[in-house]
Amino acid sequence: MQAAVFGFAQPDWFDAALEEMKQGPLFLAGRPGSGRRTAALNLLRASCGKGAQLRALDSVIELDRWQPTDTSARGYLMDGLFPPRPLGPGVLGHVRSLLKKAKARMVIVLPDDTALLRRLEQDLHVTPTVCVPPSPAVVFGSYFEAVVPDQQERERLLSALNRRHELGDLLVPELVPAEVVELVTAIVTADGDPNALGDLGDQLSYRAEREVPQLIDKLRGDPDALAFLLAACVYEGLDHRLVREEADRLVKLSEDRLTAVLPAMDSQGAAKAERPNPDFVFRRSLTELLHAVRAVRQEREIRTEGAYAHSVEAVAFVRHRQAEAVLRHVWREYGQLSELLVEWLREVNRSSELTRSVGQFMGRAARWGGGRRALLHIKALAESERTTSRLIAANALGIAAEDPLLVAEVRYRLQQWSLAANFRLRTTVAYTCGAEFGLSRPDLALQLLHALLLGVRGRHDDEGHRDDDRILLAVRVALLSLFQAGNEAEVFGRLFEWLGAEECDTEQVLSLFGQLLQTPQWFVRKLADETLESGSIVEIIRRALNAESSFDVTCSALLRWADWGQWDETLFRAVENLFAALARSMQFGEFRLFVEMDEAGTNGWAGLDTARSSLSRWRTGEQWEAA
Repeated sequence: MQAAVFGFAQPDWFDAALEEMKQGPLFLAGRPGSGRRTAALNLLRASCGKGAQLRALDSVIELDRWQPTDTSARGYLMDGLFPPRPLGPGVLGHVRSLLKKAKARMVIVLPDDTALLRRLEQDLHVTPTVCVPPSPAVVFGSYFEAVVPDQQERERLLSALNRRHELGDLLVPELVPAEVVELVTAIVTADGDPNALGDLGDQLSYRAEREVPQLIDKLRGDPDALAFLLAACVYEGLDHRLVREEADRLVKLSEDRLTAVLPAMDSQGAAKAERPNPDFVFRRSLTELLHAVRAVRQEREIRTEGAYAHSVEAVAFVRHRQAEAVLRHVWREYGQLSELLVEWLREVNRSSELTRSVGQFMGRAARWGGGRRALLHIKALAESERTTSRLIAANALGIAAEDPLLVAEVRYRLQQWSLAANFRLRTTVAYTCGAEFGLSRPDLALQLLHALLLGVRGRHDDEGHRDDDRILLAVRVALLSLFQAGNEAEVFGRLFEWLGAEECDTEQVLSLFGQLLQTPQWFVRKLADETLESGSIVEIIRRALNAESSFDVTCSALLRWADWGQWDETLFRAVENLFAALARSMQFGEFRLFVEMDEAGTNGWAGLDTARSSLSRWRTGEQWEAA
């Protein structure tokens, strides 16, 4: 009882459970580590009094024959129910009357067994209380304060986290109270020494690592549960419908590579013996599959990424980091299964949330495998005809490059692929430059993109043009991603250098620049303040306006700036400065821009007066360059 009370964080359902205990036995169900026994003891203490006598009942006790023989006992804790004798309404009524007569309370702790809980609801018309623990942060605060009462001492101990860990990152929602207690113990034991603290993330997941072989053995003869386990490992955190669809697809794809049995047939067609069935699909309920792989379906939440909001009930594992532990185990231990996983995942549908998860898995797999063949499965994706597979490869390379032993090989591969004849490899390089790998290494990403631009120059056949268009589109997306990620000065500086060197196709570079104008914040600040970069910006805008291929995108962007400038003082000043600079030497491109401005603009637009004044001077013969 002392251990249960020590640092106990009261959950939200606690008061309601106390009220229910007054009516008879309270059925308290929960998964391992959820603190159900700790909560049960605290319920008895709160209901019966601090000094009340408590008694423990073994699960083999038959409640229809039980009698409270100790008149001093005020609370009873029963761990489980005797399986051969299911509890009936009559027995429950009998126990209620005995407890009422003895003025005692009882809590019956049950496992998170779906079939058992459903039977209790159907037979007894009672809904067991589910032991949902408080958030890990609440449990941590309560237990840590109990272990270390002094606030300054707690702050000293937590200072060891600053160098290697963030407490918020460790207290993920999946942590159960037992794991939070482990975390507090580790912090206190380290005594403020970061080196003694070690890798807390690995310490919290060691149980999941140890349980993986047992979990695989348990599901070996159950293809649906095993496929669902693998799908949930790859797509943990996504909607349960996506996980279920991918698991079903894996079962169908597996043929005889996942265990299933059918009666064998002899030459006459008569049943002879059981044999593996490669096409077997045995559908089970989502609840059973979740329970089988030790996962849960989280509460419905609204997510807003994408074009519209949608509701999601995410799949999450009971054990923190179990997904990674399972995948690492099967990748290392089962060679043929790893081949099946690659074949399954490279055919995934094109969806950002799916490709992101698959890319993370493929990248981690490269780190698990190691050796000279570590990136072979990623190269196969990079050479795929499917754009989705190349996007997965781009994400995977970013994850693989987090390994200091693989980052050099990733760099080498990307440099080789940027010069390859295969356009699929080159588009993969562009996608990688716009993904996590490139965003964390903008200088290298811009070097690779430059190499790609040099490679598309001078192609004349139709097929070559189509391939070049695909590469240019990927380069455009990558440059925009780099620009929007805070690398504006670097991206603009490289484009200016490429134009000056005239190594790349000028019109291609100007078209790329026109796309960057769709994100105007950086340009606006430089033009408004007339910084050193503003002259270069005006020069490239002038060249883009006077190139046929880039005029439309550049002109439409500048017209939007002028319109928005009505309500933004900084943007108004930037457009005024830009148009004044353009008006000093009005060539054909500037003339077309000012004509478009004159026709579309309304009073209040930034730069409108400058445009109309320039056109007026041209019509009176004061400016002749546009002709």
